Amino acid sequence: MSFTYLFVTNKKPSISKFTNSLTKNSHSNTKIEEDNWKIILGRKGRSQYLFAHKLASEHIKNKKPVTFTVINDILSYCNISITEDMLNSLINAPSINLKNLDQKESKRILKDNIGLPSSKIQIPGVYIFKHKITGEKYVGSASQLAIKLSRYFNYVSKPNGKFIPLLLKDSLTNFSLEVIPLINNYKFRSEIVLEQYYLLDPSFNLNTIKVANNPSGSNAKQLFLYNRDKTILYYSSAQQIDFIKNLNISHFTFSKHLKNGSLYLGKYLFSKEPVLKAKVKNISILDLALNLEKDRKIFNKNKPLNSLSRSVLMCLDNSSVSSSKIFNSCSRKLDNTQVVLKLFFSIGKCVQYLRSKGHPATHITLVKYINTGINYYGYIFKYV
Repeated sequence: MSFTYLFVTNKKPSISKFTNSLTKNSHSNTKIEEDNWKIILGRKGRSQYLFAHKLASEHIKNKKPVTFTVINDILSYCNISITEDMLNSLINAPSINLKNLDQKESKRILKDNIGLPSSKIQIPGVYIFKHKITGEKYVGSASQLAIKLSRYFNYVSKPNGKFIPLLLKDSLTNFSLEVIPLINNYKFRSEIVLEQYYLLDPSFNLNTIKVANNPSGSNAKQLFLYNRDKTILYYSSAQQIDFIKNLNISHFTFSKHLKNGSLYLGKYLFSKEPVLKAKVKNISILDLALNLEKDRKIFNKNKPLNSLSRSVLMCLDNSSVSSSKIFNSCSRKLDNTQVVLKLFFSIGKCVQYLRSKGHPATHITLVKYINTGINYYGYIFKYV
């Protein structure tokens, strides 16, 4: 225990100075909350958006090759940063090419590869429409490809820009479609990156906006996660898929509570409405996901749960620090360039990750190492 000694002179402090300080601090806190909400609602940093459009326009005029650094500069407004290998991986991702969009066979192929609009799991990716006669092209991206493409196939999109009015006029029969599902690359919002790559190609002349994610005119509505009385905002996103992937909330559960206004896990509320008086909780997505996992264990204690469906925490083993200290310090290292902690929502997802790194991991072996707490491929694993 440590003590701090305060030495005071005989001169009495000014009451006015003290109250002015309180007022100043209160104003400062209010200003921080206002700034937080401006960022959440997309009302701050518009100069960044305009600068992104300027960079895109200049690059198209210069006709220089599109590199990962160019994309990073343009997409810096939404904190997206990639490497050259990431960009090459996206450019070479397999695609589906459909020439006869008015035939049932095309819809069957799409269903087999990206699912239906009603599917529980929605696949992100990029789509490219090309006019068969003129060769004009349009590129777009979506976090939920099946839902987005169904709007084009059912002709329910608003007639904005150049592409949709042309689609409504000439119909799908005059277009071919290339779809690029990005199943394994979503962690850095890869569909936006790949869309931006194509937008910098002048041949995509049906796109009126040359910056991906359309920051200057997006109609996306924010979704919010509050506490039960909406005094604290824990999380927000314009995409429902972020709640599903980042926080392990099923599409059905999210939609049900959002529609009914009912409490999730007995203590959280989903909403489409911003409550500007709510305090924005300064918590990382990972810490929030961990908190929700703990709340699920309490709220769903009567539901059957086997070891394979339990969430798993992974940390790098550090021989100079005890395992308990590693776990206690991991969440504070998440903002560093080196990732030292991951949360998996099942044993299967953890095994899949290890295999993607070249390790011949199995469900049975991983469970054994979780139970013993022994180093496994340089990591320490633990049930949440």
